[in-house]
Amino acid sequence: MFPRLSLRRLHTRGNKQTRLLYPEGYWRCIFLNPPGEWLSPPFPALFFVDFSLLPDYNAAEHFKVNGPDQPVIAILGEDVVLPCHFFPAISAEHMQVSWLQTSTNFIVHQYKNGMDQNQDQMPKYRDRTEFIKYYISCGSVSLRIRNIGLSDEGQYTCYFQFDTYYDKATVELKVAGLGNVPSISVNDHQDREISVLCESAGWYPEPEVTWRHEDGQSLTPASETETEEHNGLFNIKTSLLRTNQHGRISCHIRNIILNQERESAISISAVFYQRVSRWMASLTLILVSVIIPCGLLVVLAVYHLKKERKEKAKLSADNEKLTADNEKLLDSTAKLTANNAKLTADNGKLSADIEMLTADKNTLSSKNEKLMTDNAKLTTDNGKHSADIEMLTADKKSLRTELEWRRCCSYAVDVTLETAHPILLVSEDRKSVRGGTKQNLPDNPERFDIRHAVLGCQSFTSGRHYWEVQVEDTSFWMLGVCKDSVKRKGGGNAYLGDGYWTVKLCNSEYSTFPSLQILPSLRERPQAVGIFLDYEAGQVSLYNLNDKSLLHTFTSTFTETLRPFFSTDTTPRIRPVASWE
Repeated sequence: MFPRLSLRRLHTRGNKQTRLLYPEGYWRCIFLNPPGEWLSPPFPALFFVDFSLLPDYNAAEHFKVNGPDQPVIAILGEDVVLPCHFFPAISAEHMQVSWLQTSTNFIVHQYKNGMDQNQDQMPKYRDRTEFIKYYISCGSVSLRIRNIGLSDEGQYTCYFQFDTYYDKATVELKVAGLGNVPSISVNDHQDREISVLCESAGWYPEPEVTWRHEDGQSLTPASETETEEHNGLFNIKTSLLRTNQHGRISCHIRNIILNQERESAISISAVFYQRVSRWMASLTLILVSVIIPCGLLVVLAVYHLKKERKEKAKLSADNEKLTADNEKLLDSTAKLTANNAKLTADNGKLSADIEMLTADKNTLSSKNEKLMTDNAKLTTDNGKHSADIEMLTADKKSLRTELEWRRCCSYAVDVTLETAHPILLVSEDRKSVRGGTKQNLPDNPERFDIRHAVLGCQSFTSGRHYWEVQVEDTSFWMLGVCKDSVKRKGGGNAYLGDGYWTVKLCNSEYSTFPSLQILPSLRERPQAVGIFLDYEAGQVSLYNLNDKSLLHTFTSTFTETLRPFFSTDTTPRIRPVASWE
């Protein structure tokens, strides 16, 4: 089947042009040259050119969402379809379509990723909505709502989104209720005057009510029509006074939205207005009881005839609409046929691409396995290299520290001890000191009287100086330098004040004195400690001579004379510094 097209031919000198009013699709332009015109030898020549004209559906500006221009009317308790479609007519199977309540933007129904997704749907629409997918490939995204109620009336938004582009259309839904057939009764009657009552229930919105004579003339009711609202629906009650008038009268109630009405009629005989004897009244009642049912039968027959006429007219209109829809479907079918041909060609190309990708995948899988094996080997090698780097880093740090220590050794000085606390005995070579019985010695301002300490004889006011002290098997010691002016007599805070740059071992804990900064613990106690003083740099460094590591460095500014400081609980000894030249 080929699509029906409207063509218009444009002629220019030496050229032939054809304009396609509906150009979307795949086309073949055929040129047939009659024999003997401009080709030699003379024979009919056939040329053709294949080309395609397809809209750029990736361009968002080509999409529009359209809804009906007029409100959609629904009858209470029945189903209704809210129409919405894309222009141009394209498939919406892989797009996002949301139906929203316009006043609140709450979700009535949502279609996304090829399926209904109603997790956030408004509760009152649960199990009452259906997204019609039959024509979704043609761009139709209509929504069916079942069992319409009054609360469903209002505006709905058909919202469409494709990538970053979106559009929407508004659909207005009006709800109408067609009440029951009016009930007519004679309420009461007196001389020459009767009251006729007409009642009906279940109308929405409030209907129009009229009384008519059998000649079609409108009659004025006795009072204003009474309307009573019940569950949102209107109940109607109206009455008519008749004075010495007979004939057929009818009550008409019309829904202004549906433009449909219901009616009932009653015939009033002249006997209603006459004063008669009891037997005449009885006879009249008997006649009325016969006439009224007959009249009702006639009214029902007329009503059904009118209803049948209206239904036929509606069926005729529906048939015309179906014919138009059928033509549209034929057009859509032609377009789908063309699209199917394109998809078939694309499918063949995709199959070839899939085979190529499968081969590439297998190749990549083999390479990936090899890479994984290489990666595992590299990971193992990396672990080994990391361990080697850590070891080299530690060795480098150890070598740097040892080089620093060796540099210090080049500034070795021969330190001897001077006057000590009376309980301390200095050796004859003045290289060691030990505890003993307190000696009765003359007072000397250079001697400590409280702290068990001793200073070196040497004093320093400049330069670099290094000496070593043997402290093996010692649980307490305090070594470093101090000002020559430190207080040696008495106790108190002044005794523990500034002027000391020492490291102390006490209770297996290393700390600075007098600042009492805790130093990192050592795996084993030092057998000897090296002390290095750089007067100009303002630094005092102490080394653990077990592994030549740095214990601590003090930084300050020296302006006074400094002297070596010793304090211990056993026998420290100043040992000679090894030569590293």
